[in-house]
Amino acid sequence: MRMRARSPWVRHPECRWDSAGAVSISPLAAFAAAALATLAVPAPATAQPIVPPCEPVLDHATAEVSPLARFNLGAAPGRDGCGLAELVGAWSPFGLAVMRSGHLHQQLRLVVDLPRAEGTERYIAWLATPALDRISMLGTVTPGEPFTAPVHWNKLIVVVSREDAAPPADAPRWSGPVVLIGRSRSALLENLMGHSIFRRPEM
Repeated sequence: MRMRARSPWVRHPECRWDSAGAVSISPLAAFAAAALATLAVPAPATAQPIVPPCEPVLDHATAEVSPLARFNLGAAPGRDGCGLAELVGAWSPFGLAVMRSGHLHQQLRLVVDLPRAEGTERYIAWLATPALDRISMLGTVTPGEPFTAPVHWNKLIVVVSREDAAPPADAPRWSGPVVLIGRSRSALLENLMGHSIFRRPEM
């Protein structure tokens, strides 16, 4: 007595076999297979800039500065203008210059394209942390002219405000409307250790 070998494949209820051994799939199964195939091959991700480049001041970009140390300033809602910021570190044989305090030793180069200020108005550049818990005034910026100031923070936000007059040196923050704002690449990084996926009950 000859015994027919059992196929290792399990016949799915949505599949139909004819006398010749060919299989046909129901429309529902075909739709499910197409959906799974779409999920299995994700579309390639394309990086989109946070703020578009500031075309009027691109000729001020420094070729020696890494793209990771360069970021754009975008206009605040209802405002016009743009800007370009670069972080230039001091020379160091170790690749990263730090001061005795442990802070970064670097310069911020800033060029903005804004409407001309009228009367006693001034465009003031400010430096802030991502949480806005620390704010420092950098100085007055003139549209189209490079501005340089020392900065020592790792993650930073650059804010340009329009003030009615030059604020005092000890001004805690801007009082006029914000016209430009930009974030360093490092400020885009976020610590995910506080996410619920990493939380465990205490022992």
